[in-house]
This record gives sequence, C-alpha cells and structure tokens, in this order.
Amino acid sequence: MFKTAKTKFLALCAAVLGSASLANAAIAVAEDGKISGSLDLAPFMTGAGVVIVALGAMWAVKKVISLLR
Repeated sequence: MFKTAKTKFLALCAAVLGSASLANAAIAVAEDGKISGSLDLAPFMTGAGVVIVALGAMWAVKKVISLLR
C-alpha cells in the first residue's frame, strides 16, 4: 500500500496532524447539547508549519538536483 517514500511521508504527516489536533481538543459537550471549552490551535499550526517547511525543502532539493544534471 505504501510503496514510495512520498506516500509513506504523507501518511505519517496525516497521522501526526490528526492525532495532534484530537489530543489537544479540550472541548466538552453537556447533556443539553451545549459545547464548552477551548481549542488550542498551537500544536496544529506547528505541525502544519513543519509539513510546509518539509515540502519546501523537498522542492528545493529537487530543483538543485535538476540544475546539477
């Protein structure tokens, strides 16, 4: 199923981002349906930033390799 490094990396990123956002959701639903609590977006934004930087680095390395050929 995960044969290439790119698909393995994307699957890992999705798992990390999914678990980070679920673990930091301090939200409670009362019996009457009211939602209370706060959602901490800092871990999600950190994970998203790491993914964006990693994709940029991969793109830059690919461009450098293409220039060397």
